[in-house]
Amino acid sequence: MHSTCIASGYPGFVAVNRRELDAHAPLSWPLFDADGTPLLAAGERLPSEADLDWLFTMFAPHRPLPEAAATGEGAGRTEAANSTSPLGAGASTVYLHGLPVPLPIGAWLQVRVAPDAETTRVRARLIGRAPNGMLIITPPASGETRLPVSAGDRLALWTFPGDNLYEFTCDVHSVHHGPFDYVVLSRPAQVRETPVRRTPRVDTRLVARLSPIDETSRASFRRLLADPKDTPEWLVLVRDISADGAGIIAKAPLPDGCHHVALQFRVPIGADIVPILGMAAVRGVEGPRADGTWAYGLEFMQMDTRNKAAIRCFVYESRLTDPRAGH
Repeated sequence: MHSTCIASGYPGFVAVNRRELDAHAPLSWPLFDADGTPLLAAGERLPSEADLDWLFTMFAPHRPLPEAAATGEGAGRTEAANSTSPLGAGASTVYLHGLPVPLPIGAWLQVRVAPDAETTRVRARLIGRAPNGMLIITPPASGETRLPVSAGDRLALWTFPGDNLYEFTCDVHSVHHGPFDYVVLSRPAQVRETPVRRTPRVDTRLVARLSPIDETSRASFRRLLADPKDTPEWLVLVRDISADGAGIIAKAPLPDGCHHVALQFRVPIGADIVPILGMAAVRGVEGPRADGTWAYGLEFMQMDTRNKAAIRCFVYESRLTDPRAGH
């Protein structure tokens, strides 16, 4: 019997029953956690039945509802390919030209009323612009609580479009409640650009495929890129990440003498899901822990600059969605 439980707080998804999946068959649909975080892409195979069991232990797998998947509304995101763009050739990012800030549609914004006051930041999303440069955003909110804004209010805003942090101010032009809720802001002013040289580390819950590699043998990273078939792999949890490395949780210890691994995972950026692949050095280990798992610290050693740019975008977008995060 298939589950029909809708993901709590994330409409357009249905919970997946463990019996619906077979580790030896490609996935019929993409899998997401209950909060909408991408787990695995359609067509992927799980390494083993043990990995499939682990997936349901660590996450609450959901799939888009059929009608939502057909319209693209279920996941709200498209799979981006690796190409010359940091978001890939398949990215749906559309930048708004003619503005003092390189804002893409769908960008997260941190918002604070009364710019000079140390009030809590909340978040909003950019959904469009007017011909005169005015911005259209979703109502600023923290969780289910909306920030009361009125025409004439001055707002401070922060965003990270991919390279540098931008801080700017806007005045609230108007607040609308139909046909949907949105806020119209004045053209960005008092723009301050801050170069970002190192990205911070953020907590996360991502699924990754891990493969031990040996740069002194045929099981090298270069060979894995050329011929990934028959490469041993298993699923791990990425619990935190920066552009320089990641912390992972594995259900079993890495093989003795394993100093390097290949890591494959996917990060959500705006309206896209970007695949990441890189080689990392094992820099720390903790285990076995109380629950029998092993924790490892990884340092990225070989990674395409486009992949690193995507991770930077993911990290700062994650921080922009968390009002508690500072910059």
